[in-house]
Amino acid sequence: MITLISGVFGLLLAALLLYLVRRDHLHISHGLAWTLAIILCALLGFAPGIFDALAITLGVSYPPILGIALALAALMIKALLTDIELSKMKVRHLRLAQKVAMLETELRELTARPPIDD
Repeated sequence: MITLISGVFGLLLAALLLYLVRRDHLHISHGLAWTLAIILCALLGFAPGIFDALAITLGVSYPPILGIALALAALMIKALLTDIELSKMKVRHLRLAQKVAMLETELRELTARPPIDD
C-alpha cells in the first residue's frame, strides 16, 4: 500500500511541477532539478525493488536508509545551489543600484548646467 501511495505522490508532484513551470511560478532550470527528485519519488513508489537492489549492491544494510541519504544529499545540494544563485543576484542588484546612482548623478549634472547658446 505504501508503494502505491508513494507512486501516486510522485505523479501528483509531477503534475504540480508542470503547473508551476507553465504558469511561470517556477523557473525551468529549477524545474529540471525538481523533475529528477519527482522521478526518484515515483520510481521508489512503483519499483521499490530497484532501491533495495541498489542498497544491497552499495553495501547498505538497511535499504530505506539509502533513500533518506539520497534525499539529504539532494537537499544539501539544492541549498548550496540556492545560496550560489542568491549571492549572484545580490551582486547583480548592487551593481544595478550603483549604475542607477551614477546615471542619476550624471542627469543632475546635465540638468543643472545652463543651456549652451550657439
